[in-house]
Amino acid sequence: MKPRQPSKQQGQILWWLLLFSALLAALSLPALSNNSSSLQRATQTQATLARAKEALIARAVADDNRPGSLPCPDRMTDNPALNNHPNDGRADLFTLTQCPSYLGWLPWATLDLPEPLDDSGNRLWYALGPALRDDDSAQPINSETASGLWLDGNPGIAALLIAPGAPLAGQTRPSTQPTDFLEGGNAQGDQRHYLSCPSGTDCT
Repeated sequence: MKPRQPSKQQGQILWWLLLFSALLAALSLPALSNNSSSLQRATQTQATLARAKEALIARAVADDNRPGSLPCPDRMTDNPALNNHPNDGRADLFTLTQCPSYLGWLPWATLDLPEPLDDSGNRLWYALGPALRDDDSAQPINSETASGLWLDGNPGIAALLIAPGAPLAGQTRPSTQPTDFLEGGNAQGDQRHYLSCPSGTDCT
């Protein structure tokens, strides 16, 4: 009798999903203070980030076609025929086999979420590890998968959720440019290395 190889693969996927749950991170959180209003706003942002994290994990678990995969960010696709536009909550469509961008807004409509806003009324941003894109051309996802995304020098990050906070000096919104929502090194386009830092600080 042949060994049941699918069970081994499912175990690898489950292990990876547990790792995914532990590593899914939030950047640019509002700095906490003793001010009750600031604490309340920070709590609201934390709740929004938690809901978004749960939705991403549920999406990764529920994908029968490519378990563990995640949708592209929402930023680049502008296709009236397919009713897909930047900042509409829908995941970008693939350009050949790649996401047009691995940094953009969280695709909340694709994830069947209410619009996720931080305490400043800005939609959450989202960075995705390229190896976890939901395309058949990508390598199978298991405990050996290198996501291609780093946080504070640590590899293996599945995705990042980012609460941009209020605009800083020199940032203009509305915009589709990361420099208008993120700070310092975190705003450098589609780069894969990110730094954790409180909102309003210089992430360099």
